[in-house]
Amino acid sequence: MVASKEPAGKPASRASTESVPGILRAALIVTFFALAACTTNPATGKMQLAPLMSSEDEAKAGAEAHPKIIAAYGGVYADPRVAAYVARVTARIAKGSDRPDIAYRVTVLDSADVNAFALPGGYVYVTRGLLALVDDEAELAGVLGHEIGHVIARHSAQRQTAALGASVVGAVLGSVIGSSSASDALGAGGQGLLASYSRDQEFEADALGVRYLAQAGYDPYAEADFLETMSAAQALDDRINRQKRGSTAGVDWLASHPATPDRVKAARMHADESGVAAGAGDRNHDVLLRAMDGLLYGDAPEQGMVRDRSFVQQRLRIGFTAPPNYALINTAKAVFARGPDETIAKFDVARKEPGVEIGNYLSTVWAEGVELKKLDRFRVNGLEAAGSTARVGRYNARLVAIQTAPDTVYRFLMGTLPSVGTQQDAALRALVMSFHVLSEQEARAIKPLRIRVVAVAKGETAVSLGARMSFSDFRTERFRILNGLKPGEQPKTGTLVKIVGE
Repeated sequence: MVASKEPAGKPASRASTESVPGILRAALIVTFFALAACTTNPATGKMQLAPLMSSEDEAKAGAEAHPKIIAAYGGVYADPRVAAYVARVTARIAKGSDRPDIAYRVTVLDSADVNAFALPGGYVYVTRGLLALVDDEAELAGVLGHEIGHVIARHSAQRQTAALGASVVGAVLGSVIGSSSASDALGAGGQGLLASYSRDQEFEADALGVRYLAQAGYDPYAEADFLETMSAAQALDDRINRQKRGSTAGVDWLASHPATPDRVKAARMHADESGVAAGAGDRNHDVLLRAMDGLLYGDAPEQGMVRDRSFVQQRLRIGFTAPPNYALINTAKAVFARGPDETIAKFDVARKEPGVEIGNYLSTVWAEGVELKKLDRFRVNGLEAAGSTARVGRYNARLVAIQTAPDTVYRFLMGTLPSVGTQQDAALRALVMSFHVLSEQEARAIKPLRIRVVAVAKGETAVSLGARMSFSDFRTERFRILNGLKPGEQPKTGTLVKIVGE
């Protein structure tokens, strides 16, 4: 949660006896040939529908989207050493691509999300969350090569062309049957279905990424290795979420780049076909780890930090703790808690007019128009607070507002299903009563988590090294995934590994 405060037609006539299907068929044929011709894909050599967007249009679209991407992902990660390293890897993999002439602009995003993507015009993005997960330079190069493959194969332009084609087809249908709703529905549907890359485009980018790895002198098997790590990371996320009965976004790169067994198998097949033996190309494990030593891990301090069941906001100097079996999810505008029996809670901060009493604020400003039951006024760790209940959607809701300053209020909106009765009331009460203001000393003592690189000492195991991780659960499993180790595999003495600590 960020530190900022938020203010409170007629059917068309037929000129001939030709049938409607005949008119539609002719219109669609004309539309198809007017839209595009076939061209050869510069990366794959395959014939494809020529994109409507020119290269110049693509570059313009990328440039216009660039600042929006940065804003949406928490800004640029302010570590010139990391940025320079990622830029060097990008330049090397780009040099081994089919279009080394494109000026790629790579940006490291200050986000804990595990993600990487590219925009038309050579804009490439990688999050610090993904940088923490890759085990060596070749794996990072494989991710970058995959994204560069999307750019070179012009997959974004193809999606735009296909989406526009769907919209035009809808317009033709609308003109024939005399309804604009058909155009609207098909246009929106086409855009929605084409929001992610198609299965064929993902496999195509995988093949290009493997090819570029081999041509750049890297181990071409690195891409398949990272896909397997991503799958393991997703499986662990699922286990953690089931245990906490919560829900998070999971590994974001997998949302648009699903690491299916077929993709892993295909990536290994392309590596086999490259002619480069496994292990013959560069992996640069130690080089990457040294570059990532000290990398910020998890939430950025500016947006508050979740530590197990606790949330702390250093600059606002506030914090609270979720009950057992509850999971906290920190977002840019609010913190969410999910618990047993589909219990939910939202925590945020808002501005309050200084002269408005806290109970009046809850009933007339925050819950304006909501039918509230009895309003209670009480104190939370010495702070004035007010609470009430209401029916919100399918939930029985409890609203609590806590005043920390004349113009500042923190809010809990909690919901339980009617079938649950009062089973979660004590847990939600404990959640509210855990809210407190941090002292200056407590706030200064809060340190963000970072990647720490250490050498494996003789006798150390995944279990002993995992015990040094700043987590209260799944320490060994987290350590293995962070270092690309399979179940049961042990780190070798003398090798560098990553742990997470303050």
